[in-house]
Amino acid sequence: MSNLSLKLEQKAKILQVQRLTIQMLALHAQDLADFLQEQVTDNPLLDIRYHDVRPAGNQGDKAIDNIRSRSDSLEARLMAQLRVQSLPRPLLLAAGLVIGSLDDKGFFQGELASLGAAYHLSPENMKKGLELVQSFDPPGIAARNLCEALLIQTRRNPKAPSRTEALLQRHYQDFLQGKWQKIQASLSLSDSELRDIRDFLKTLSLQPAGQITQEEVYIRPDIEIYCDAKGQLAMRSLEEIPDVYFRDDLYNQYAEQGDKETLAYIRKARRDFNDLASALAYRHHSIEQVVTCLMTHQQEYFLHHKPLQPLRQKDIARETKLSTATVSRVCRYRYILFEGQVYPMQSFLATAYAVQEKEGSVSDQAIMKKLAALVESEDKNHPYSDQELADYFAAAHISVARRTITKFRQKLNIPNSRIRRWSP
Repeated sequence: MSNLSLKLEQKAKILQVQRLTIQMLALHAQDLADFLQEQVTDNPLLDIRYHDVRPAGNQGDKAIDNIRSRSDSLEARLMAQLRVQSLPRPLLLAAGLVIGSLDDKGFFQGELASLGAAYHLSPENMKKGLELVQSFDPPGIAARNLCEALLIQTRRNPKAPSRTEALLQRHYQDFLQGKWQKIQASLSLSDSELRDIRDFLKTLSLQPAGQITQEEVYIRPDIEIYCDAKGQLAMRSLEEIPDVYFRDDLYNQYAEQGDKETLAYIRKARRDFNDLASALAYRHHSIEQVVTCLMTHQQEYFLHHKPLQPLRQKDIARETKLSTATVSRVCRYRYILFEGQVYPMQSFLATAYAVQEKEGSVSDQAIMKKLAALVESEDKNHPYSDQELADYFAAAHISVARRTITKFRQKLNIPNSRIRRWSP
């Protein structure tokens, strides 16, 4: 005899219209059009009508801009180079293990012996596997440290000055510390030779994975922000979304039959249409609200190219009364066309940093812009350290930690102060 028992638990119940809304917010124009076509196919009382999206004023055709996107991962690119190698299986396996152990910057930080032990590969095979991967593109990949990455790039570059390799091998720490006089004296370099080496070293990548040539993919923007005839910001949708409407004529025709099963079917079809229409309306409303909020807060950026104002997704959610999850779905993977260029919607968001002794804040974009300007105008004999840059902002009553300055500097691809030191 089976045992019967009761169990009390809480489960989140999502209505059909909520499920549709979440799904549609994540879909872009072409995917949404395909989804609507599927709905029309499943529901015979729905019909669809395609129409042209006419630009406001005399804007011309909708622009399609190209941005670069990393469509293939670093591992996939390296494995593609490995597959064309005609080498013994243990060596190929060792190289594959090395590729799988690289960090996001393209460095190998593992232990060769322990990595190969699980697959019964000898240390010699693992060493050859590492050397094989280091021969792949981009140069410097699978290096165990920055010095090795710079050496690999130097050896594979035919334009490298003759004694660059010797400098890295014998005076790497002096190079990091900017002791150019010591380097010049030790290697018996003339001023011009040292200058050539220094200029060449500046062209090398500090992160091997960052050299990967990214494939061009074409992105059609979802929204255009432009200045109207009055010089005010305006927006328009560039999405080619068809209209979906309900066939009331067919509904009335089927309803006249009076069949109970038919009535239940067509009533469900109408409910499905109402849910679909509500989800579409909410999607349009959410996107419009988020973009309007962006234009309001970043008006000075759009009109006068000033730094972005602090603005986060939760700030938009609070102002528009939308949920943070909805704002996140709207911003994710959507693009805005502005002055002929395509920008990710998220690029108009900025983190706030408090300004002491004042009411207000400054964005991370403004800080990075000022940081780049400071480095550009610094004394090349005595470049600013990260702590000195942090002290500069502190003197301006902007609280930015040294580690944050380091993060911003790296984001701007600016070397540290020792490498930036110019004069020997």
